[in-house]
Amino acid sequence: MFDRVKAIIGGYIQRDDLEITLDTDVLGDLGINSLELVELVCAFEMEFDMDIPEKDIRGFLTVNDIVCYLEAAAA
Repeated sequence: MFDRVKAIIGGYIQRDDLEITLDTDVLGDLGINSLELVELVCAFEMEFDMDIPEKDIRGFLTVNDIVCYLEAAAA
């Protein structure tokens, strides 16, 4: 799951200088704003064929938060 999330994020932010890890801060380290986060979540929804409620996005502070959420939602 992490590799898929990492690939989506990497394709979205298109920065070669950033190593994406589970501890990567979504807003701080990735340099995206809240609107861009919503766009990124749309990419996750398409990739994993699920709906992610807006209220759940607030919990996406790190890449690990996203991975854990997607794993739980897929179970």
